[in-house]
Amino acid sequence: MNSEYTRAVEQYGPKVYAFACYSLRGRQDADDVTQEVLVKLWQHWRKVDPDKIMAWLMRVTRNAVVDHIRKQQLAESRRDDRIEPDARPDIRPGGEDQGEVRDRERLREILLESILALDEPFRSLLIMRDIQGMSYADMRGVLEMSESQVKVYLHRGRRKLREDEDLRRAFGSARGTGDEKLVSLRKL
Repeated sequence: MNSEYTRAVEQYGPKVYAFACYSLRGRQDADDVTQEVLVKLWQHWRKVDPDKIMAWLMRVTRNAVVDHIRKQQLAESRRDDRIEPDARPDIRPGGEDQGEVRDRERLREILLESILALDEPFRSLLIMRDIQGMSYADMRGVLEMSESQVKVYLHRGRRKLREDEDLRRAFGSARGTGDEKLVSLRKL
């Protein structure tokens, strides 16, 4: 059992980490979620179908990410959000204005919230394809769908994001007009 588990961790661990890392945008948080998921895999090893490990891991990872985000939001709502202004201009070493960085981070947050608000399988498909770059064949195996179903649901998920008014407004204010198409998820 130990060698089989170790092989599974080596094979799927990086995908679990990548999913968590993108979703949480913090390496330490992604490490924590990945460790939690791999511990759950160990605990449920005998119950998990070997042919469905990837699908099981992605489901558990998604749930762990959502739980982690909820815990962070709860903790942040309890904090005093007063920020002291800095007397110096806030410019990053590369010459990038901190305001632009904050705007881009806010767009990422809104996009992530919109993705997390989607129902399954749209949410998982968007993350797997547009964020992780998984192939249709891999996604088909994870979600146990035909390749045509994967493509149809992915198209519908992207359409749902384009129809999200909050997301359109956020991108519109950042880009200058709400009528422009949403940029690719990978560019954010």
